[in-house]
Amino acid sequence: MVTSASVTQLLNPQNVSSLKQLARSITLSQGEFCLILACCNRRELRHQMIKQLHQLCSVHLEELTLDCSTETLYSTIARHFSHNSPDAVMVDGFESVRHLQQLLIATNYVREEFCHFRFPVVLWVNDEMIKQLVRLAPDFFSFALSGIEFTDEF
Repeated sequence: MVTSASVTQLLNPQNVSSLKQLARSITLSQGEFCLILACCNRRELRHQMIKQLHQLCSVHLEELTLDCSTETLYSTIARHFSHNSPDAVMVDGFESVRHLQQLLIATNYVREEFCHFRFPVVLWVNDEMIKQLVRLAPDFFSFALSGIEFTDEF
């Protein structure tokens, strides 16, 4: 049987450090909006990191996976969590959004609305997504208090 401790021991040391930093950032941001960018280029590694984060983090993490028809980030998060305020939300799936540029422009336009969330929001992104955020949603990007990078190696 593989325990979470033994799986963590099998991970790249830099990714273990990034994972702990992410868990700490989420925990310290409880009760307030905080934008955290988790940059991981490999989808399978990202899923492994999310799984490990659930085991490592002391708060309950909600996951939200965007689909190809997602048009707005803020409304999607607000709609999914309108009846309950989670401890933290992790958003994944930006690669599958059909109209990503429009989503990012809309996100930048309503950026102040995100401050109404009372929980940290972790966006799982890749290098290309970071470039698009900087270009199309620079004001929203500036909300990110921390960017946490994961190497491409397990």
